[in-house]
Amino acid sequence: MRSKTKSTTIFSRRRDDYLLSLRLLLLLSLLSTTVTCYVTDLKLAICDNKQFACPHNPGYQRIPIDLNVGTSLPKSVYLDLKDDPTSDPITDIKIVKQSDEQQALFDNTKSWTRLDGNLNEGGTDDTNLTLYYTKDLEISKNPITSIIVKTGSHPVVSPDYVRIPINLNQGVGGESIYMFHSQAGSKDPITAITAKGCLTDDCYIDGWNRVEKDVNEGVIIGTRVYLFYQRIRGQPPVTDVVVILNDQSTPEGYHKVDVDLNQLTIRGASIHLWYQVKENPTNEDLENFIQELAIEYGHPSITPFGWTRIPVDLNSDKDGKSDFGEPTFLFYRRGYPELPSIPPLGFNDKGSFKILQLADLHFTNKEGKCRDIPTSNMECHGDNTTIEQIVRLLDLEKPDLVVFSGDNINGEDVSDARAATFKFADPVIQRKIPWAAVFGNHDDENDLSREELLTTMSQMPYSLTQRGPLHVSGVGNYLLKILSNSTQEGEHLFTIYFLDSGAYTNDTKKEYDFIKQDQLDWLQTMSTSFSNNKYGTQKPNAMAFFHIPIWEYHEEQGGPNPRLGDKRESISSPKEGAAKVFESFKAAGDIKVTGCGHDHVNDYCLDRDGIFLCYGGGLGLNGYGASHLGWPRRARIWEVSDWGETIQTWKRLHDDSLTMIDFQTIYL
Repeated sequence: MRSKTKSTTIFSRRRDDYLLSLRLLLLLSLLSTTVTCYVTDLKLAICDNKQFACPHNPGYQRIPIDLNVGTSLPKSVYLDLKDDPTSDPITDIKIVKQSDEQQALFDNTKSWTRLDGNLNEGGTDDTNLTLYYTKDLEISKNPITSIIVKTGSHPVVSPDYVRIPINLNQGVGGESIYMFHSQAGSKDPITAITAKGCLTDDCYIDGWNRVEKDVNEGVIIGTRVYLFYQRIRGQPPVTDVVVILNDQSTPEGYHKVDVDLNQLTIRGASIHLWYQVKENPTNEDLENFIQELAIEYGHPSITPFGWTRIPVDLNSDKDGKSDFGEPTFLFYRRGYPELPSIPPLGFNDKGSFKILQLADLHFTNKEGKCRDIPTSNMECHGDNTTIEQIVRLLDLEKPDLVVFSGDNINGEDVSDARAATFKFADPVIQRKIPWAAVFGNHDDENDLSREELLTTMSQMPYSLTQRGPLHVSGVGNYLLKILSNSTQEGEHLFTIYFLDSGAYTNDTKKEYDFIKQDQLDWLQTMSTSFSNNKYGTQKPNAMAFFHIPIWEYHEEQGGPNPRLGDKRESISSPKEGAAKVFESFKAAGDIKVTGCGHDHVNDYCLDRDGIFLCYGGGLGLNGYGASHLGWPRRARIWEVSDWGETIQTWKRLHDDSLTMIDFQTIYL
């Protein structure tokens, strides 16, 4: 009994320290260029389902799924989110049935706020669902950073998200819908682990959180097997996890998960998970308890920062190595190590700053393919060869910033987009180089949404990628400032904007999406906010990165616009007049250069009314190219010099000597 009291006291003291540090973090986020967004308010938008569109709550982001989709209910219901940096964050949400006794409990406490409206608006009393949220840090210490909704009875979701275990359409027909949320910061410890075998992926245990991804993925004969965990405050923490094959000795003092992870397969190995619980945890145990579990598919797999990979393929035979099915590995996170600090981006003492743009990498979580390569004189190993080229570029150019300009992940043959994300950024992270990314039209065509991928990238070392304002269309609209030096006291001399150019205008995928007016309004607001500086410019010069080219990348017929570089394919842009992006860039006045991707075998820079519109040129071997026609894959380098008044840019070819081509100087 004394040990439990000691454990509870230690947890309480740690929680008090955390609450103080969280409040300090929220204050510091207001002063930081790299902004962490927290959800601070929720509202429902309810309208007749025959309306063309439900009115938006101004200043809120809408989750674009009708919570009554597919039902016969007369109303459409949408959830809108807000991220006001001056307000306290929401730390937990609950969905309660009208008939539940819990509802009276929630209504009678000041800690929970009831959302006006019914998630099943128009249904009967016994199908009513009410959403509650809290900002009480004693109930939950972790601010919510993202809320998503997915359809289906068992949608795959990133391990950064927690499932709210209520089907929002239960009892009213229509497709199953579930809500998920992610939270920032150190989590409470995992206190128990179990597993369950099922005939389908609709496999859950009441009161337990599921570790997403079937550990028997790709196996024709055998059951689906999922791992589950609990976090119960006051219970002793899990401090270690091991995987034991059938002929290995079992660890002393560990709890066995009874379900065989190779359940009913035809392989010889019996694989079980064992975990250790400390009944009398020391301070060191409490610093290093198991916080999270995740399954990762693919080979080779990258171990993300702060995680540990158990080196046993859970789809293995007797020796723990791959046999058949998807290569599957279990990872756990022990404690909560802080990400490495990133100094402010700044010019060196010669007034220059170098950017490496990597376009259209098309990574997978597997080995990848080699498309459109010469039939001879080129040894190619898919993604590994692309990685080798990235490593050569990094070591030769030594950039101050790397920009991944979209289609970083392939649109097919990817079973784990999170694992593919770890792979494409790993060479940059290993060299401790800051990096930023935008999304292309293929990145979210697999198991994870843009929102989930952004959450993953924001938790990776040296990442400057940000979600951007919730009320602005898209995911990943943000800016980075280049200062006169790499200190907080440096003066803002150059700006890099990042914009989400979307994917397609509709599900037919016949027309490419475009940058929306509210994104341009945000950009102009930010541009206007930048004041004069002592170096003589009216506002800092700027450049912008996005994936899909805007219409003005087309050359005017017979026009005077000079172009340097190759145009080997038609410009796959939104249709003319779809958006006034170029006009907004001109009106802002600071954007002098843009960099995009998308069209892999275009690599030119086009001077259009004083704004240089440039392609990066595709680098990834898993995407289409023209190497087989004597046009090697390539990457673009940007060197901002003269303290932001000049840009030199060139390209490096994927050949034995990384040949430099098309060097040009752009005076801003």
